[in-house]
Amino acid sequence: MTDCKREIVLSIPNNNCCSHCFVKTLFFVCAEKTLDGFVVHAPNLVLKKLEAIVHNFYPELKLEINNDCANISGNCYQLLLDIDFLNINLTMLDDCCLVSMLKTLFVLCGRLNYNVDDSKNSKGYILEISLSEKLVPIVSNLLDNFGFKFAKKQRNSKTIFYTKNSALICDFLVKVDAVECSFEIQNSLVMREVRNTANRQNNCFEHNLDKTIGASTLQLEAINYIISKQTIDYLDENLKEVALLRLANPDVSLNELKTLLGKNISRAGLKYRLDKIVEIYKKLKGENK
Repeated sequence: MTDCKREIVLSIPNNNCCSHCFVKTLFFVCAEKTLDGFVVHAPNLVLKKLEAIVHNFYPELKLEINNDCANISGNCYQLLLDIDFLNINLTMLDDCCLVSMLKTLFVLCGRLNYNVDDSKNSKGYILEISLSEKLVPIVSNLLDNFGFKFAKKQRNSKTIFYTKNSALICDFLVKVDAVECSFEIQNSLVMREVRNTANRQNNCFEHNLDKTIGASTLQLEAINYIISKQTIDYLDENLKEVALLRLANPDVSLNELKTLLGKNISRAGLKYRLDKIVEIYKKLKGENK
């Protein structure tokens, strides 16, 4: 599957208000003050985006990345002023910046998993965001703002916002610009439904085939028994005609048998005649006990 987090990070611009909102959110979640600047702990992909934004807006700052750690040194006053570091007031942000904040929080705290059980059968998708206490009201307000109704639970010291609703997951991914990932999920769901439909149809076909074979076997047994005990002439002309046709075509369905008979008779009428033959057979067996 497409790396949805990479897709999201790449969608964040390097040179506008959404860039500042990305840095604001990243600093709020992951930054620690040092003697000469800040250290930010985050996935390398996120830090590379931070590096591009910092170099674009604040070329005087020095940023060094070592694995999942970025050190920013220099006079960070203007950066902190621009991002309003400690003030997370959602009402002051434009919609595009709210989306940028949701993107950043999901990349830092979220995950998208495809559930698989022990038999390697798919159980569906789950998207969740695992949060510390200070982030819960922020994410809750963001989700409400965009109309996403996620369930909530506790896992150890974390609050988890999550959904297993595939349509909701796809809508969320589209909102955070993981469009390719959303398309892949939709395609996989369509393919799964096609497979399930095919399996249901095949199971239905096999069930009907078993019923047909079972009914045909009983009919043949009845006809042969009647012939052995009474001859075929024991049956009236209508039943005799159907009995001989069934003997000649032991494996065909009622619909095919009806066509072979070539008369104006319904499927139900043909079944009635065959059932009548079976009834006669059972009576004869009872007489011979």
